[in-house]
Amino acid sequence: MWNIDLSYREEFQSTFDRLYDKLAVLNQNRPLPYSAISKIKESLSIEWTYNSNSIEGNTLSLRETQMVLQDGITVKGKSLREHFEAKNHEHAINYLYQIINDDYVLRSIDILSLHGLVLRTIEDDFAGRIRNAGVRITGANFMPPNANKVSDLLDELILFVNENPLQLNDIELATIFHHKLVWIHPFFDGNGRTVRLAMNLLLMRKGFPPAIILKNDRKKYYDALNQANNGNYQKLTLLMCQA
Repeated sequence: MWNIDLSYREEFQSTFDRLYDKLAVLNQNRPLPYSAISKIKESLSIEWTYNSNSIEGNTLSLRETQMVLQDGITVKGKSLREHFEAKNHEHAINYLYQIINDDYVLRSIDILSLHGLVLRTIEDDFAGRIRNAGVRITGANFMPPNANKVSDLLDELILFVNENPLQLNDIELATIFHHKLVWIHPFFDGNGRTVRLAMNLLLMRKGFPPAIILKNDRKKYYDALNQANNGNYQKLTLLMCQA
């Protein structure tokens, strides 16, 4: 599981430094006014929901996503599932904001809870539950691990994140967690959305704003995950830094 090539780190150092400099500026301006925070959260919630769902094939546009989330409007010609996916993702983001704090320690129950919210009323039988059978991923260059190993692998990954034995910075840690959770593929459905929510627990506890992988980068994102399956995290790290 822990095939991790870190030879790329030096060439990313200036990018990491720049992101930490930006974080320092953000921290200097905290606490931000409540009105500004609520506007930022609202805007981020729409963008995050639109992009993450679009990567998984949801056809609601950015404007339609906004209409569903803010106005509760039903969009003609769009499936009920797509509407639920938008509302569910928003609920999952709100849950994430509730549990996050400076001392946050990653727990498997939080990942399961995020997944439960993502699939609520869509696939209630699977929502918040680890898969108990094999799965295949279309277009991926690997086969996810056997179902009976998933629980132990998940515990192992959470221990790795919380102990951080390789002394990775917050961005690297979130990147490797992101990939490894996709690789474990703990659920029958909703893995991608859950992973992109959960990795932000690691960034937001350190004061970073959420990293949003864009729908337009979908191909790059899948290519980067496939490279990471072979231990090469260069492309995925770049994508995470941009996000």
